[in-house]
Amino acid sequence: MKQVKSVNFRELDKKVKEYWKKENTYKKVKALNEHGPEYYFVDGPPYCSGAIHLGTAWNKIIKDTVLRFKRIQGYNVLDKAGWDMHGLPIEVKVENEFNIGSKKDIETKIGTQEFINKCKEFALNHLGHMQGQFENLGVWLDFENAYMPIKRDYMEMGWWTLKKAHEKELLTKDLRSGYWCPRCETSLAEHEVRGEYKEVLDPSVYVKFKLENSDEYITIWTTTPWTLPSNMLVCVNPEFDYAYVDVEFENGTVETWVIAEKLVNDVMKKAEKNNDISKFSISKVVKGDSLIGLKYIHPLLEENEKQQEFAKIENVHTIVPGDHVTLEGGTGLVHTAPGFGEDDFNIGKEHNIPVYAPIDDNGKYTDSIWKGTFVKDMDESVIETLISKNLLVNSGKVKHTYPHCWRCKTPLLFRATEQWFLSISKIKDSIIEQGKTVDWVPDWVKTRYVNGVSFVGDWNISRQRYWGIPLPIWICEECGNYEVIGSVDELTERANEKDVDLSDIHKPAVDKITLTCSCGGKMKRTPDVLDVWYDSGLAPYASIGSKKLKKAQFITEGNDQVTKWFYSQHALSAVVFDDTSYEKCMMHGFTLDETGEKMSKSLGNIVSPDDVTEKYGADVLRFYLLSANKAWEDLRFSYSEMDETRSMLNTLWNSYAFSANYMVLDDFVPNDEYFKHVKDEDAWILSRINTVAKEAVEALEKPHLHVYTWALRDFILNDFSRWYIKLIRDRTWMEKNDVQKLSAYQTLYYVIMKLISIMAPVTPHLSEEIYQNLKTEDMPESIFMNKLTIESKFINETLEKDTEIIREIVDSILKGRDKAKYTLRYPITKITLPENIAETVEKYGYIIKEQGNVKEIELKEFEGNITIKPNFKELGKIFRSDVPKVVAAINSVAPNELKEKLKSGNLEVSEYEIKPEYVEFRVEIPENIVGVEFSKGNVYINIEMNDEVIKEGLVREVVRRIQSMRKDMDLDINEKINVKLEGIDFSSDYLSHIANEVRGNFVKSLKSDYNQKWTIKTPNEETYDISIDIEKNK
Repeated sequence: MKQVKSVNFRELDKKVKEYWKKENTYKKVKALNEHGPEYYFVDGPPYCSGAIHLGTAWNKIIKDTVLRFKRIQGYNVLDKAGWDMHGLPIEVKVENEFNIGSKKDIETKIGTQEFINKCKEFALNHLGHMQGQFENLGVWLDFENAYMPIKRDYMEMGWWTLKKAHEKELLTKDLRSGYWCPRCETSLAEHEVRGEYKEVLDPSVYVKFKLENSDEYITIWTTTPWTLPSNMLVCVNPEFDYAYVDVEFENGTVETWVIAEKLVNDVMKKAEKNNDISKFSISKVVKGDSLIGLKYIHPLLEENEKQQEFAKIENVHTIVPGDHVTLEGGTGLVHTAPGFGEDDFNIGKEHNIPVYAPIDDNGKYTDSIWKGTFVKDMDESVIETLISKNLLVNSGKVKHTYPHCWRCKTPLLFRATEQWFLSISKIKDSIIEQGKTVDWVPDWVKTRYVNGVSFVGDWNISRQRYWGIPLPIWICEECGNYEVIGSVDELTERANEKDVDLSDIHKPAVDKITLTCSCGGKMKRTPDVLDVWYDSGLAPYASIGSKKLKKAQFITEGNDQVTKWFYSQHALSAVVFDDTSYEKCMMHGFTLDETGEKMSKSLGNIVSPDDVTEKYGADVLRFYLLSANKAWEDLRFSYSEMDETRSMLNTLWNSYAFSANYMVLDDFVPNDEYFKHVKDEDAWILSRINTVAKEAVEALEKPHLHVYTWALRDFILNDFSRWYIKLIRDRTWMEKNDVQKLSAYQTLYYVIMKLISIMAPVTPHLSEEIYQNLKTEDMPESIFMNKLTIESKFINETLEKDTEIIREIVDSILKGRDKAKYTLRYPITKITLPENIAETVEKYGYIIKEQGNVKEIELKEFEGNITIKPNFKELGKIFRSDVPKVVAAINSVAPNELKEKLKSGNLEVSEYEIKPEYVEFRVEIPENIVGVEFSKGNVYINIEMNDEVIKEGLVREVVRRIQSMRKDMDLDINEKINVKLEGIDFSSDYLSHIANEVRGNFVKSLKSDYNQKWTIKTPNEETYDISIDIEKNK
């Protein structure tokens, strides 16, 4: 054990990390627990696409804290780190790096193979940097054997899973409407779009379609004019009322428009802005059912020749029923283009309408006069065309939320394309029931998860991209039959080409392989790759190379992952194993700035974890992030709260330094025999630290990390530093071998070692540093090889409750002193406490005297002047108009007598029954007494001063100043001094006491090394001008 000085947490971090690296501590801990009970953790993989942000840091710190806890419990923790390395997150970054704007650029400028190489290089480079950042936070994971979806064995597991889905008839290829990114030129799944809706300003267009063989028009509303050339149907709700509105124009012409009755006024108000309408009236109202089957003339028939062909098909350009039609806006008639919107597609399919989606992968029209034009660039031209044809009712702008690409942030299109799907709809009910068996933290996430899953559709797993697991599906060019390959061995055996290197099965190598179909035709691989969320969904079993279900005992991610990663891994496990893949799942919040704003580059409010740890050290950040609020709530990052956390850990360090330095001074060697001599305060802190350990273990098991850290903070600040150390400080000055000193040292040693064991999961560096200084030769070499235990033999609930009362009393005394401006250095002659706590005070009153600087404690009811205050509210309820008479009756009895008699129950006065709740007794307190309320009654403090009180206070004033001067001179604890004091005359007893406290000798003359002058003002307004000279005792 060595003496301890002040701490720099950042330097401490570096020192401890170097020690762990040198001693290979992480691997030794894993080896030590190798035969312990298994604890399986799956790391939700971050994208290897850049530096980590504060939210990523929080996530990994939560994981690391839980895993460190399980290790010190003796568990064999399976803790592979994980990385997300495929998909658009990487591709978009590489495209930006090489100024690539399209898939065509990829294939013509650098080539598919080089693009794949660059994506791999990018992911691996960022993996190394991010791993370093995690390690800087003190994160222990198995980075050496981390799971990487770009490795062949992991990719093969994706193939095996897909083949299982195929065998269970859960894999299908289908033409459906879905999300399409025109910039990335690929389809997207619904889970990729959740949370990606942004507010946009789009056209708001009301259009009239002329009914066939009639002068009447139906009206529709749309925010996507570019879809009008592809219109095939109009939907109405059969149950709604629809009005035939006669519209008269200024030129005398009249038209009849069909509008939902409830929306007529709203639509006509808009129409009047763009048309010379003189008046309008409703000529009749019909049910929507009567409109079904009416045919209309497509408004852009001449501009799109394809529509002229469709017009010959039955049911095309017809009004059909649609349950999705509402009266929340628009006209009550819905423009329907089955090649685009999902509802549109389903309605079209129901009525056998051709799926007409005339746009290419870049979002450019392939038919009509707008051929070659990007869809959003068509809007104004379509509107102008409608105006020229007198078919526009109104044109404006509307703000609404619209989906964007989750990686490139481009507005998405709804487009019907052929994709590969996992038929989740077939097993959704099972997934929901399985989800209910998970231990969700917090428990209300279960409802959110189940509700989210209930709305998911089949999973679109195919992406028209490059960097991902290639779909292992080969399709025959002749008969269209397809086969799903489940492994590289199977592919090698079936391959027509025998010279292709399949050590890496990414594109384009795997695309060279052809198979022979049972019909004799050539089979080529579908060019698509798997959704990157499929990659991470494989993690529970692919990360450990197992084809058997192994449920994770703990996973945790941010709240955006509830219906993303939590869902994707569950969905794949349900497909393959018909079960969920995890037992306990914790959701955490997002990190925001101090004002509650999302952190972003554009706002300039991003907080870098590297910058924070450089200033504060990793342990301060770790403790702060886990204690700032409940983990599932969003966290508003605050530098002031970081400062408070650092201050708290500094308090712990100072308490440790105080203890260690005195132990070193007295050559203390820990020995359990000293526990035989513990005092009440020692027994209390031994009980408290084990109670806290018990609470911490319970909190970490849940895990409720806020409960865990709040318990630690309260113990450090209130129990240990501000209470226990104050209680035993004087015992550290006793003779070297005094049993009271040794028992105090033993207690301090035990408490600190127990405390750092509990704290080790959240503050690993600080805990290891203290452990290394305090451990004895027979202890494990690292704190993480030391098992966390709770010693129930030390827990004494009665003692803890009694001590809490004593602390309350002391706090009340301090409040009373503040109120009276009576500083702690000056003794209080007497306090009065209620008799209901006599037993506790008789046992521990000495602590009250020491900590409150009190000379005498009196246990009795305080005898002040009692006054009566009637409770008019209660009296009014019972006596009503007789209240004045009852009050007179109450006042006719002496207050002391009334109070005494009411203790026995009700009292009859002047024929009225008086109950205790009818009156309130107040005690008038004399000027020399201060009263402070606490849970068991009141503390009454006598603040009168006498000469003895003033002298004792002045002694403490002088001691404090000399100690301050010792600190200024940077003297060691045991270094003796000579002191010359002028300005106050003390007796020899007082001088002897001061000398003992400051390790000094009083002399009349000396060669001063340091001089200070002060003016001391006592609570009774006396002043003393003093001068103190100090000389080192050589």
